[in-house]
Amino acid sequence: AGVLLADAIDAGRRLCVVADYDCDGATACAVALRGLALLGAAPDTLHYVVPDRQVHGYGLTPAIVDLALAPTPAPEVLVTVDNGIASVAGVAHARSLGLRVLVTDHHLPAVGAGGIELPEADVIVDPSQPGCNFPSKALAGVGVMFYVLLALRAELRARGAFDAASQPRLDALLDLVALGTVADVVRLDDNNRRLVAQGLKRIRAGRMQPGVAALFAVAGRAPQRAAAFDFGFALGPRINAAGRLSDMTLGIECLRTDDPARATELAAQLDAINRERREVEAGMREQAAAQLERLMPAGDPPPALVLFDAEFHEGVVGIVAGRLKDRLHRPTFVFARGSDGLLKGSGRSIPGFHLRDALDLVAKRHPRALVRFGGHAMA
Repeated sequence: AGVLLADAIDAGRRLCVVADYDCDGATACAVALRGLALLGAAPDTLHYVVPDRQVHGYGLTPAIVDLALAPTPAPEVLVTVDNGIASVAGVAHARSLGLRVLVTDHHLPAVGAGGIELPEADVIVDPSQPGCNFPSKALAGVGVMFYVLLALRAELRARGAFDAASQPRLDALLDLVALGTVADVVRLDDNNRRLVAQGLKRIRAGRMQPGVAALFAVAGRAPQRAAAFDFGFALGPRINAAGRLSDMTLGIECLRTDDPARATELAAQLDAINRERREVEAGMREQAAAQLERLMPAGDPPPALVLFDAEFHEGVVGIVAGRLKDRLHRPTFVFARGSDGLLKGSGRSIPGFHLRDALDLVAKRHPRALVRFGGHAMA
């Protein structure tokens, strides 16, 4: 990955970061754009695209490849962040059009009839792929991208672009790495704990991106006393709200701008969207509670729970599934009807029940039940 990116920077190739529409994807995108610029990529060669949850679905789909190619001049290298490991068709489409593809992800790969199926990207960096010996398997997508930047810096250093004394300081990105790591609710193993602790240390000292400072301000939280709680319950939900109800471009622009006034304006917009998200979620939780009364008159939950209502909003189903899972201690799915007519769901699981592997069994036993799926053990 370091060689591919160093070659692209040296040749002045145009790069497009393909982001995801949650906080991990937004922070990973901002880290990628900021890090590549720090390491020598010219500003006019750096672009990004982020799917609209309700229009494009998840990941590097062929439609997103076409969207990425829309600007003139078109990009020559696609870099996925927090997605891509299951994007077999999208990567094939990109490669057929002559694009180089670097996949950086932390999700589990797709499983086909013949077993695990990896996309035919030029390079894949994912601690969850078979044969990867990176010891910290709990990295979030933003953490994976941070390590890719470290590898790129090492490659550029070996090429003589700078030495150890003059090399760019990538620790300036750790506030974003910490935010995305906590917001994605990955396990805080030793390595993630270090990343989060270093990010918090910098924020408490006043060293953070303008967008992070603006988000602390609209949330009414003090960065001098920053804690992981702030990432998970104050900043993260405001960024996630953009991807749930609006356009994650707002979240990414907030995190990548260097203009404090612009950051303040975008943070205010994200705060307003988050208030709307709370109202939508409250209504859905009331509808879900009414369904539960009908489904469980005696109050005893079934082994697993699946809920659907025609009024549910697909951007909020994951939150509601998580609330119900916490309340009932059962694997829970909540579905909404997408604009394409398909039911789109989000699931949350409990310790000891691997949700993604369970879906794989469903797909094998009932081949036409699931159009597509992906994720983690817990979601």
